[in-house]
Amino acid sequence: MTEASGLQKHFSLSTGGLLYLVQRWIRGPESPDFSIPAQILAAIALLWLPLVLLSLFEGSFTGTKVAQPLFTDIVPHVRILIAIPLLLLADLIIDPSISAATHNLESSGIISDEEQPRFQEVLTEIRRARDSVWSDIVIIVLAFGITWTFKPGYGDSALQAAATSWMWSVQDGEVRYSAAGWWYLLISGPMFQVILFRWFWRFFIWAAFLFRVSRLSLVLQPTDPDLAGGLGYLGVAQQTFVVVFFAFATVASSTIAHDILAEGGTFDDARPEIIVLVLVLVVTIYAPLLFFCKQLIMARRAGLREYGSLGYRLSEAFHQKWIREGDEGVGKELLASTDPSATADYTATYDNVRAMRPIPATLRGVLAVAGVLLIPFLPLALTEFSIQDLLKRLTDALV
Repeated sequence: MTEASGLQKHFSLSTGGLLYLVQRWIRGPESPDFSIPAQILAAIALLWLPLVLLSLFEGSFTGTKVAQPLFTDIVPHVRILIAIPLLLLADLIIDPSISAATHNLESSGIISDEEQPRFQEVLTEIRRARDSVWSDIVIIVLAFGITWTFKPGYGDSALQAAATSWMWSVQDGEVRYSAAGWWYLLISGPMFQVILFRWFWRFFIWAAFLFRVSRLSLVLQPTDPDLAGGLGYLGVAQQTFVVVFFAFATVASSTIAHDILAEGGTFDDARPEIIVLVLVLVVTIYAPLLFFCKQLIMARRAGLREYGSLGYRLSEAFHQKWIREGDEGVGKELLASTDPSATADYTATYDNVRAMRPIPATLRGVLAVAGVLLIPFLPLALTEFSIQDLLKRLTDALV
């Protein structure tokens, strides 16, 4: 996405960094970026297809030559065929909301003219952090370090459960990796980590941006119908990060499924872990919005005080004007007057002030995010019974 000069209205999280510079070098500075479908196809061709071809050549894709063939190992398939495409698609989902949110902050009047220079400084610093080459270098080193440190990836218990797999075999007490295993350790696994960690870094950058903005003196309107002082669009922008954490949840679900199938666990055993994980992810997504809690609470208190006093004066004036004993024509005059409508409008305005939320997010949005993050774990219930059993139960219920 091209960023405008001068006022930085089009802030993007997906651009910048070492990987973006490499793409610019490959395509040329004036050429358009690789499309998201092209990136997804390239990732599958580089990270997944060699695993299939190498395991087919070694005879470990299917069959009984190894205890854990590649075809039945859901973890690499989920990481490469589901999680990575989701993380690449996140550019199209998150960036428009982030761009709109920064533009609204700048142009809506919430940031006063006096605070605009500081706001521009914040944007400049955040862009500098986003464009840092060193952050991507750290991410790459960390990704390779984690993949290599925790090889083969499933722990000692998995080695005991399956002495051979498409990745390795155990000979004389030592793990020997196959060609497909080496490709996963050196290419596929680290690249998945790089793409995931890069989005975590971007999320941290956005959280740092919100923190800095929350330290500015904001002009919040307690009567705004979004019930967040005019910051409701930040909750919408924050909600789009669910796609990143959804991708992470799919990987966590595949790992739990692997443990259940390899170690003989049950879905009931994993249920507390799943609930805690979903709660942690939801809290992580919305935590940056807590930075605005103090100013929103103060704006609500000020609004209740000011509009409460105005409401009393309005009610007193209405009472003095219309509650007159012995005036038989007051009913007809009241019907023709705009005073009742003004009173009703004020009541709705005061209700907005009273209903202000301490964070710019809705309960419905939070519940929707939690529901989305639970979706990857629903297939784990199939480990307790087969689809045939489910269909039989449904048939029995209908008969």
